[in-house]
Amino acid sequence: MPPCDPCVLSGQSPGCSQQATPPANCQEAVAVSLCNGKEQMGLHENVKDKLRAIVVTLSCSLPTPRLRRQAPGQELPPVAPILNAHQPSTQRTEIHFLKQGCGEDKICQSNLQLVHARFCTRISDTEFQPLPMDADGTTALFALSGQPVIGLELKVTNLPSDPAQPQADGDDAHEAQLLVTLPASLHYSGVRALDPAEKPLCLSNDNASHVECELGNPMKRGAQVTFYLILSTSGITTETTELEVELLLATISEQELRPVSARARVFIELPLSITGVAIPQQLFFSGVVRGESAMWSERDVGSKVKYEVTVSSHGQSLSTLGSAFLNIMWPHEIANGKWLQYPMRVELEGGQGPRQKGLCSPRPNALYLDVDSRDRRRRELGQPEQPGPREQPEPSTSWWPVSSAEKKKNITLMRDCAQGTANCVVFSCPLYRFDRAAVLHVWGRLWNSTFLEEYSAVKSLEVIVRANITVKSSIKNLLLRDASIVIPVMVYLDPVAVVAEGVPWWVILLAVLAGLLVLALLVLLMWKMGFFKRARYPEATVPQYHMVKVPREDRQQFKEEKTGMILRNSWGSPQREGPEAHPILAGDGQPELGPDGHPMPSTA
Repeated sequence: MPPCDPCVLSGQSPGCSQQATPPANCQEAVAVSLCNGKEQMGLHENVKDKLRAIVVTLSCSLPTPRLRRQAPGQELPPVAPILNAHQPSTQRTEIHFLKQGCGEDKICQSNLQLVHARFCTRISDTEFQPLPMDADGTTALFALSGQPVIGLELKVTNLPSDPAQPQADGDDAHEAQLLVTLPASLHYSGVRALDPAEKPLCLSNDNASHVECELGNPMKRGAQVTFYLILSTSGITTETTELEVELLLATISEQELRPVSARARVFIELPLSITGVAIPQQLFFSGVVRGESAMWSERDVGSKVKYEVTVSSHGQSLSTLGSAFLNIMWPHEIANGKWLQYPMRVELEGGQGPRQKGLCSPRPNALYLDVDSRDRRRRELGQPEQPGPREQPEPSTSWWPVSSAEKKKNITLMRDCAQGTANCVVFSCPLYRFDRAAVLHVWGRLWNSTFLEEYSAVKSLEVIVRANITVKSSIKNLLLRDASIVIPVMVYLDPVAVVAEGVPWWVILLAVLAGLLVLALLVLLMWKMGFFKRARYPEATVPQYHMVKVPREDRQQFKEEKTGMILRNSWGSPQREGPEAHPILAGDGQPELGPDGHPMPSTA
């Protein structure tokens, strides 16, 4: 605040006389009065400027007497008092505040710094998320998607610039303020702080385009404050491309401060999403090779395939932003000009209004082939397509399961217009307006003749169909995300055609010869290892027994009956005749002798 002109600051107290009235440009920091011939001064509580001295000037003067015309013979009037010309009539003095936090020299050299000022999305009352930044890292990206407010995060510090010399600067910043100038598209709405104790006092002008935030008086050395300005986005239109907020720190302490700007690039995100699917997701080719002149109906071409592309909207109407187009890149031929997938019909449901079908260009079915009567009848009745019985010219697509691992193993070729392996025709369908979703139906046929000629030796082939959304609008900052999709279809050789084609005779001959050679090698190896040698064992010796007639009186049973004693072998085994036969023992344990004087062997 600029200093006042020298003046007399006065007040009124009981029993005291008022000395003078201060001029309009003076701040009433003190009140001065005379009581019983003495001056009394009082300091007001709302004094902000505590860094500069309060100047008090006291002046005295005498009123000029009124002169009257003197009549003749009248006495002279009394002499009026005058001031001593040798003494000053004005006295000036200064009242200084006690400067704490300003160093030994009593000169406050602050170091206010705006650490960062970044735009944020408001999640809750005290929770904010910073906006993504542009490639330069200094400009935020603000998507106009119905956000009523946006937050501006501000962090101000008063720290020494050089920690090695903390007394150089970083003193208390008196009357620290942050002055915010907003563009016409933003308006001040409020202030929030993570810590309620750090919440500053922010005041705005009548149109909420200029904001003054009190950071502290003084803002102490080492202080840090973080808060969020809540800004209304009601003024942002489709023509707004950039937001720029000017920020200026101010203090009466000694510091040179310059304004900084916080910028954000505004873009309008078109709320469109696209999905797609192919029915069926795997196809088969077979049959015989036919030329274009032999094609009369779509059933003569090959397997049937249908693509469904769905466009969904979740925001403003397209009529307010521009015109959009749904494009589908159809791979209709390979690099040498032969047909790959033949387009039969293209229909768009939605995008033109309720119960209206859009027209796409160019027109499909360039050869004017006859449409399948069953599909035509079903489409006229508005019935969904049902999987019908298998047609004879077309291979089956239901009974041949292909596992995920087998698909990955057998992928050998890919036909994609983006990679230059196929030539595409682009069908473009305008999307003027629709409530929720628009569906594009594309029917086509797999050109069997091309696959039989070019890819009969290929186990699998992947055909890629791409779809995207393009927008034509005068709005420069219109952005469209996730506006493309890739729809793959796997193509295999029909196993029925593989069986019918058979195996060449020379392959069978080579297989038989190879089998005979392997069999001969196995027989030779087994012969070398002695597999065919028969094992021989020695003849077993059969024991021979001779019958000997023993007289009754010599039999053991007779002797036992005669003597009354039972004689047994010492080991309890029966006596046998032969080389290993044991002799018959008498009752006394001695061998019994025969007629020839030798021990008599036992009998069986």
